[in-house]
Amino acid sequence: MNPQPPEGFDYFELFGLEPAYDIDEGVLHGKYLLLARSVHPDVVGKASDEMRRRSLSLSSQLNRAYDTLRDPVARAAYLLAQVAGPAAAGDRAVPGEVLDEVMMLREEIEEAQAARDTAALEALRRKITARRQSALEMIAGLSRSLAEDNSETQKDLRKQLNAIKYWSNLLDQLPPGGDV
Repeated sequence: MNPQPPEGFDYFELFGLEPAYDIDEGVLHGKYLLLARSVHPDVVGKASDEMRRRSLSLSSQLNRAYDTLRDPVARAAYLLAQVAGPAAAGDRAVPGEVLDEVMMLREEIEEAQAARDTAALEALRRKITARRQSALEMIAGLSRSLAEDNSETQKDLRKQLNAIKYWSNLLDQLPPGGDV
C-alpha cells in the first residue's frame, strides 16, 4: 500500500481528525460511511461520464485514505511520510538482529514443513507472532513521538516498519491453523 496521498490531500483532514497515531476507529468508521455515501458512483446516477469518473476517483481515494488510517502499520507509515517526507525506495534498514533471526526462522519453517511437524510449526507461529507484536508496539510508541521532530525517532520508526514486513511475511509462509 502506498501511504502517500495525492498532492494537497490529507487523510486526517479528510475525516476531520487530528494527525495522530491514536485515533478513535469508531469515529473514523462513522465519518467514512457518511463520506462514502456522498461520493459513491451510484449517487451520481445518470450524470455525465465526467461526473461518474470523478465520483469513481473520489470514492477510490476515500477508500485508500480509510484503509490507511484504520491499519496501525499503514497509519504509522503515513504519519512518518507526513513528518519526514517519502522514504527512499532503497531504505530497507531494520534493527540489527532482525535479518539473522528471520533467516534462522525461515530455515526452521522449511525444516518443520518438510518433517510435517505441526507442533513445531505452531511454536514458530507463536514466536513470530510475538516478534510481530513487539514490532507493532515499537511502531506505536515511536509514532506517538513523531511530533518531537527527532530524526533518530524517524529512523527507528522506518526500521520497525521495515521489520514488521519481515515478521508478516514469515507468518504468511506458515500454513493456516497448524496445517502442514
